[in-house]
Amino acid sequence: MMKSPPEKARSVANASKRTGLPASVVLVLAHLDPLAFGVALGLVAGLCVSTATIVLLIEGGQNVGATLGLLSHYFIGYRVSFMGSILGFLYASLAGFLMGFSFSWMRNYLVHTYLIYVRRRAEQQVASDLLDRMT
Repeated sequence: MMKSPPEKARSVANASKRTGLPASVVLVLAHLDPLAFGVALGLVAGLCVSTATIVLLIEGGQNVGATLGLLSHYFIGYRVSFMGSILGFLYASLAGFLMGFSFSWMRNYLVHTYLIYVRRRAEQQVASDLLDRMT
């Protein structure tokens, strides 16, 4: 569910107050939705391959798409043709989705792990300071 800009601003402000961090830091460390990022990257990758194939077909020439045709080594059945542009769109969309999903999942995991590390270090420092004052 998408939040409207005012709701998003309130959400960031509330998170900033809760954590004591500046709003810019809260935005940088915000959770990325792996599904949404994967779909977005998949669509962009698919459209890029499909558009590149169609542009090469429209331009024509003696050796159409020799370089782009190398994608057939990775995308089984792909050729520089109109059917190939559809197949290329599907293959590139799947590859883009997998890359986007994996990237955002890994980024969320690493940010979460880093925040746990920072919190534990801060707790350790507070405990150390407390023990130093007691002695």
